Amino acid sequence: MQTIIEPRRGWFGRLGQALTSPFQPEDYLALINPVASAREIRARVTGVHRETDRAVSLVLRPNRLWPGFQAGQHVMLGIDVNGARQWRCFSLSSAPQSGTLTITVKCHRAGGVTEHLLERTLPGDVVTLSEPAGEFLLPARVPDRLLFLTAGSGITPVHSIARYLENASFDGQVEWLHFDRRYEDVILLESLRELGRHSQLNTRVVLGHQAPLPGDEQGRFDAALLAALVPDAADRQVYACGPAGFLDAVSEWHRTEGRAPLLHERFQPLTSNAGNGGRIRFSGSDLATEAGGGESLLEAAERSGLNPAHGCRMGICHTCRCSVRGSVRDLQTGESRTVDNQRVRLCIHAAEGDVEVAL
Repeated sequence: MQTIIEPRRGWFGRLGQALTSPFQPEDYLALINPVASAREIRARVTGVHRETDRAVSLVLRPNRLWPGFQAGQHVMLGIDVNGARQWRCFSLSSAPQSGTLTITVKCHRAGGVTEHLLERTLPGDVVTLSEPAGEFLLPARVPDRLLFLTAGSGITPVHSIARYLENASFDGQVEWLHFDRRYEDVILLESLRELGRHSQLNTRVVLGHQAPLPGDEQGRFDAALLAALVPDAADRQVYACGPAGFLDAVSEWHRTEGRAPLLHERFQPLTSNAGNGGRIRFSGSDLATEAGGGESLLEAAERSGLNPAHGCRMGICHTCRCSVRGSVRDLQTGESRTVDNQRVRLCIHAAEGDVEVAL
């Protein structure tokens, strides 16, 4: 966890605070320039580009607190919905560059943050950002041969990496297979086609439910298809991103065939077999519920009518951490442990017996 040390205020800052009390000077500055802040990374939406009927790319211009990012990283994005700040985790889909950044959002369900971003975001809107994070990165010395395997919205961080390689005049060779249902489902399809016109990047779309155009393929990921399309796949460093089932198949292929490193980014938590479940008491709300072993503490809280702070729902952002007492099971590792007023991530822990949550 990064420690942020706030600078000491001089006499001018203290005078400004006294004159504007009970508000901070920044509160008044935000009326003039909503992006300006000495504490938060804020960004103005400068472009909205519809990718599909359920996906949109947002071009953002952040304030001076934005530290920059590396290709393949993700960021937490905060917006105010119905008077409450909501956070979600998104991969950055653009290459690192000065001035702007891009996130590409796919809406999976109605009524959530992603639908708000898809249907209501306009140029000029202001959002809040976290610092970038993530280890889905190229090494300092990039191998000459790379293999990109993506599915669905897993295209976004790999698109960032591909754009970075393009800008860096990469002189190696990349094979990129993107798997989706139909062409109308493919996010960033136009950009994928453009990248494929470079001699170093051979991009192909593999469709599961539609006849492909010349140069593309049809089928689902398996070892036989990969061997036919990329004969030297086992010797290439692999970057894979997509739904859990897709990544499980890629990991299994790599376990038996791969001879070079595999890096993967999951957009869903890797859950283990369900545990025993138990009774959950929410100590601050005088509520209690019985939960199954596969239901996270966050899901149980929401089912009980509570609205805990949360973001990614994947254990990445730590927004949902809360004090918990009792036996819990980590849904990612399957590990069970007893905690005593320790802060745990509600989205990836389930009850393993009687549990008390400070909500």
